[in-house]
Amino acid sequence: MKKLLVSLLVLALTWPAPLAASAQEEAEVHIELSAASAILVEPFSGRVLYEKNARQRRAIASTTKIMTALVAAEISAPTEILCVHADCTKIEGTSLYLEEDEQLTMEDMLYGLLLRSGNDAAVAIAKHSAGDVRHFVSLMNRKAWELGMADTHFANPHGLDDPEHFSTAYDMALLAAAFMKVPMLREMCRTDEYISRELTTGRLRLFINNNKLLARDPRAIGIKIGWTEKAGRCLVAAGSMGNLELIAVVLDAPDLYTDVSKLFDYGFSQYEVKELIPQGKVLDIVPVAGGSAPRLALCAAASVVYPMHRREDISFSVELEVPAAVEAPVRKGQVLGRGRVVVAGRELEVPLVSARAVPANKWYRFINWVKGWWRR
Repeated sequence: MKKLLVSLLVLALTWPAPLAASAQEEAEVHIELSAASAILVEPFSGRVLYEKNARQRRAIASTTKIMTALVAAEISAPTEILCVHADCTKIEGTSLYLEEDEQLTMEDMLYGLLLRSGNDAAVAIAKHSAGDVRHFVSLMNRKAWELGMADTHFANPHGLDDPEHFSTAYDMALLAAAFMKVPMLREMCRTDEYISRELTTGRLRLFINNNKLLARDPRAIGIKIGWTEKAGRCLVAAGSMGNLELIAVVLDAPDLYTDVSKLFDYGFSQYEVKELIPQGKVLDIVPVAGGSAPRLALCAAASVVYPMHRREDISFSVELEVPAAVEAPVRKGQVLGRGRVVVAGRELEVPLVSARAVPANKWYRFINWVKGWWRR
């Protein structure tokens, strides 16, 4: 593989003046919040737009169920049927009031988990998905490690207080970003209400979303609230406006909905998504061996965007990893390399794909066949 380092400078095209606020000044922005810990993040780049005690470990209450749902969605199908065991019906706190031997689909259980915040649903999901709760919790912790949640440890799938159960606002933002990439979960967490049906008796249950931010703030698109005496009121929230999406997390926040709306106000008013590299932009040209064309353009498979302050100039570099040559035939859109975009200390990746198809030269293939036959 060869590496090419290209330095690019994004010019101020529409800003009337260069950025006045430095990174240090930006960090000094103060938002009056009731939360003990808070963070505002643009999830696709991972850029932190605002934080307050964001790395401080805290109890997280039922926002735990974001991880429960994510792990369950990865290892179970929504059509799977869960049979409720007796020990699933005796969990304290919020409940779906499940009864022993009831049967519901995984989809119904996940709606009950995310909308009604059923602790009994969390245990039923864990037992079905992993065989027992202890194994499921180990999967939760493994997923946390995969996501880079360095200050997180789960002790249960529902979030009831436990000394070994904690996370941070920063880690929960990482989790929320992964959760919102799953279309089924993304749709579930923004649903106002859902009716489940028990499969043996036909019993219906109405789950109403207890995340009131969805009704209070039109920018809100999910995710999950929580409360315990130790954790206080917690909210992991996603919001969208135009082409900008944000994740806000507030922990131990007496006025949690107002806090999140303030964070959204700041983020959506001060930042916008800027395209650094457009989809389809040619980034390199490589030789083609045995093809109908001698060279092939490699282009960005997707656009690379980054949230920028509305008065901000920013520079970035692109490092390309591509083969010295490719061998025909090549399909249009075939992944042949990758680009790493380094901006503000962050690294964003984009696949590099062939701009067009290159069929193999039939004589080249014939000669290679003859060479192979001759070596026998």
